[in-house]
Amino acid sequence: MAVNTHPYYPERVVLSGNFIENTWTVPSLILTFVTGCTLLLFITLVVLRRVNPVLRPSDQWKVLWFIMTGCIHVFFEGYFVYNNSRMPGMQDFFGQLWKEYALSDSRYMTSDPLVLCMESLTVLTWGPLSLLTAVLIITDSRFRHPVQALVSTGQFYGNLIYYSTCLYEDFALGTRYYRPEPYYFWWYFIFMNTFWLVIPAICLADSIVASGSAFAVASKVNDENERKRK
Repeated sequence: MAVNTHPYYPERVVLSGNFIENTWTVPSLILTFVTGCTLLLFITLVVLRRVNPVLRPSDQWKVLWFIMTGCIHVFFEGYFVYNNSRMPGMQDFFGQLWKEYALSDSRYMTSDPLVLCMESLTVLTWGPLSLLTAVLIITDSRFRHPVQALVSTGQFYGNLIYYSTCLYEDFALGTRYYRPEPYYFWWYFIFMNTFWLVIPAICLADSIVASGSAFAVASKVNDENERKRK
């Protein structure tokens, strides 16, 4: 462990390595990331419309979501899990992107046990299952809604834990992991993570309704079969 000058809060937090200042500007980091995500979504849309041209628009956007979130979980968050002890000094694109985001949550620069375990679980489970869910939607698999509900519940619950632990330590214990500038708290920490609350909640509700409808149909068929036997 090393102590050196860095921009993270709390100011005396001990990072998991020597901090090296980013060379990429913030706009270039964000623009490159957004461009990459946009390209991924475009390619996904082209492929899914060729594989299943009759897929409903409501399911198309879910495929886009699960592909994007799956790739973020596996590759971006996987990068953090693999390099967690070296994060403060990483200078490649993902490393500098993580160092920028960590201005809103310095736990990513300290190999925090909760964050590391949570991210490891995300990389190993929700990432691959998100990609699987996209395939199940495209192929109209009967396993689509059970898996979609499982992944969405995991993402929603994980994000609640992520939010609650950080905010509890801030307001109850006085330990603040984000810089005092409102930009880092409201844009990075709150807004950017809200997607993993709102969209999983929508997908979970969709699966609950679909499952309820399926059970209602099955129950009706069973009742009719029982009447025929009598």
